[in-house]
Amino acid sequence: MKHPVERERGKKYVGLPEFARISEDVLSELGIEQKRGTVSLVPDERTIRYYLAEGLIQPADEKQGTASVFSYKHLLQLVAVKKLQAEHLPIRKIRELVTDKGEQQLETLLGVTASARKGTDDKEAKRYLESLLAPSMSFGGIQSAPQATASVSSAAEAPQRDSSVSWQRVEIEPGLELHIRSDYKPVVAATRTKGLTERIRTAISRYWRERE
Repeated sequence: MKHPVERERGKKYVGLPEFARISEDVLSELGIEQKRGTVSLVPDERTIRYYLAEGLIQPADEKQGTASVFSYKHLLQLVAVKKLQAEHLPIRKIRELVTDKGEQQLETLLGVTASARKGTDDKEAKRYLESLLAPSMSFGGIQSAPQATASVSSAAEAPQRDSSVSWQRVEIEPGLELHIRSDYKPVVAATRTKGLTERIRTAISRYWRERE
């Protein structure tokens, strides 16, 4: 089942009244519960102006006449703000989590599964992982290799430690790490690299399916 915000992907909203109306529709469908009486369930135009002033939503960079034109990214920012408010995060922390984030990062924050572009994303993810696992690719002087353990930061368990080895955490992108053991010896084999790529991709996909 699609996330309610997905149907708005690529759309634009001319003027604050239209943006507020669409935001209300999406948030009402999501049913995010705001337990604090000082926080509105759905934002009106005045509340959105406050979010803009506080830097929780970036200013509209497009105009149609005198009306500001809001985008899908603005909607993602607004929905993310309401979600984080429901989790009792302070404005300062919400600003930190939302500001300067791209559409894909905001979608991830909201748990949106971009099913319409899943096939393309899977291919891109596979190519990306293959590039990371190439013997010539390294991060912080440590070589990525087929026996490295991939983990999603928020879900993976810490690897077992013993006195003879140590582990190096290498961040691939926000939320995704490789854990590489100090005694690892790279094996340069295309079939091994391809197999590991598939296992990593499967593990990440399974993690997101379990979150839905």
